[in-house]
This record gives sequence, structure tokens and C-alpha cells, in this order.
Amino acid sequence: MSRTALNALHQVHTATNDVLEGYETMLKRAEPEIVGVISDLTALHKRHATAQSRRLRELGQDDDDDSSLQGTINSVAVTMRDWVTGLDKGSLDAVQRGEKALQDIYDDAMTDWSSAEDQQTSTLLDEQFHEIGAKIATLEQI
Repeated sequence: MSRTALNALHQVHTATNDVLEGYETMLKRAEPEIVGVISDLTALHKRHATAQSRRLRELGQDDDDDSSLQGTINSVAVTMRDWVTGLDKGSLDAVQRGEKALQDIYDDAMTDWSSAEDQQTSTLLDEQFHEIGAKIATLEQI
């Protein structure tokens, strides 16, 4: 297993944890009309983070440090948006942009190494990437 494959997995795991921090704050503050959407996205990303953690442990890696300042920024941004405009259906454009940004992180991480180096991790990240894409498509229909 190459170091770049591990780095990619850590990079995606950190980004997933950061997104979750924002969604957990959003769940507490969101208007009822979007709580279902945010709950669904939170569940998706928790499932992804759990699978990423499991894969990291299988590879002998520690995932305790896989969070960043971005998670705090996400949480603060959600709180400020709530104060200024509220967290209603109008917030879903920002949610969609955030999901696309997360998908970009997956894309960047997966292009930095050959899937042949670790097919199991490649498959995991590819499946998660496509699940996020499906959620983005759903958000576009709301």
C-alpha cells in the first residue's frame, strides 16, 4: 500500500468529519422543512466516516486526528447563516455547494494514486463518491 493511498483516505476522512460537524450543528437549528434532508445527509456521511475509519484501522492507521479547523468553520458558518437568514429551504443551495466541494475532495484524493495500489480503498471511495453524486442530484430536484 502506497503512502499516497493512505493520504487520500485520511484526506477524505477528514473532509467527511468536517462536513458532519456542520450538519450536526445544522440539525439542531434547521427549520422543519429541511430537517429530513439534513438528517439524510448526516446519516450518509456518518456511514461513510464509519467505513473510512474501519478501512484505516484495517490498514493499521489511527483516525483520531482526522478532523480540522474546517469542521469548526462549517459549524460557525451554519450558526451565522441561521442568525442572518434562517436555515430553511433557501439554505439547500449552500448545502448542495458543500456536497459538491466534498465530492471534489474525493476526486482530488482519488486521482493522486493508482487504484491498483489498493483496490479495496479505491472501491470504497468510488462508491462513496457516487453516493454523494446521487444526493447532489436529489438536492437539485428540491
